[in-house]
Amino acid sequence: MPKSTSFAPSWDTSSFGHPADTSPMECSALADHLSVCTRSRGPMQVLRTGAGLVRGFVVPRLVTTLFFVALIAGTTWLAS
Repeated sequence: MPKSTSFAPSWDTSSFGHPADTSPMECSALADHLSVCTRSRGPMQVLRTGAGLVRGFVVPRLVTTLFFVALIAGTTWLAS
C-alpha cells in the first residue's frame, strides 16, 4: 500500500477545452422549456406556488401563528 495518496478531486467535463459556462442559447432554451412546463401545469402550479409561499411564511413563525389563531378564536368565542 502506498504511503501517500492523493485526495485531490478529479473530474472530467464535456466542455472540450472551452469555458464551462452556459451560452445565451442554452439559457434561452431553458427559459422556453420552463415556461412550457409551467403552462402545462395550469392552475395547480399557481396553487402550489401560493401554498409554498404561505408555508414558507408560517413555518418559521409557528408559535406566533398558533398564538394569533387561538387569540382570534378565543375573542370570537367570548364575543358570541
